[in-house]
Amino acid sequence: MSSINGLTRRHFQRWMESYCRASAENDPRASANLFAENASYYETPFADPLIGRDAIYEYWARGAQNLKDKESNFEILSVEGTRGIARWKSKFTVIESGKRLALDCLFVVEFKDGGLCQIFREWWHIQERNDG
Repeated sequence: MSSINGLTRRHFQRWMESYCRASAENDPRASANLFAENASYYETPFADPLIGRDAIYEYWARGAQNLKDKESNFEILSVEGTRGIARWKSKFTVIESGKRLALDCLFVVEFKDGGLCQIFREWWHIQERNDG
């Protein structure tokens, strides 16, 4: 991705589309490649972050082994400076239990030069679904 002085809505849209595609395809390498080499990834606000692309890859690789039938969409809420905010909604099936779950998330994504994510913060709520 190109150099970034100020984040554009178009760049954030393309980044979110790539994130969505990597998730749907269970592709941990494609996901990790969206992040800077030394990026911080906060899965929840109170947890210590994953640090670095390798840790993000391992996190996504574990998830890819446990989830299937993923569907997701997003809405961009804000783009300012080098930060984008999006609402992310996802449904998936946990392979081991067969449970269908839904996530409703808020992402705050900060970018650096090169257009890669430097800091990723996520807030989410999960719910079991019966509607598939």
